[in-house]
Amino acid sequence: MNFFIVNQNQESAYEDEVGKRYHYPRSIPNGKKIAVGDVLIFNMSKSDARKKGDENKRISGIAKIENIDLFIQNRKEHAIATYEWFVGFEDFLTFSDIGGDPRNNIQNAMSLIPKEDIAEILLGLIRKNVR
Repeated sequence: MNFFIVNQNQESAYEDEVGKRYHYPRSIPNGKKIAVGDVLIFNMSKSDARKKGDENKRISGIAKIENIDLFIQNRKEHAIATYEWFVGFEDFLTFSDIGGDPRNNIQNAMSLIPKEDIAEILLGLIRKNVR
């Protein structure tokens, strides 16, 4: 099982459905690494977060992938990951809340989280969402 931070904006050009599925082109960095059983942590852009009131509150939820469907769109391979479970955060989190930004390239739409960072990130998610 791997953990990824993936971009999911409010007005995405893809067929994302918050809480249900994540649509991505397989040609992007890490697009072929995501697999059934992996966990996605959702991050939105600073501009989308700014529209919601705070450009730093960008972490919106977490999900575990149950199924991945592959298809061709505009002659490119795409995938839709559907979830076994999803937890959306009522109050979005900052990267500071989860111990910092674990992405190795902030330009990538999906980033593999280093295994040594996963425990701290999960603790940050729990700490901020347990009442």
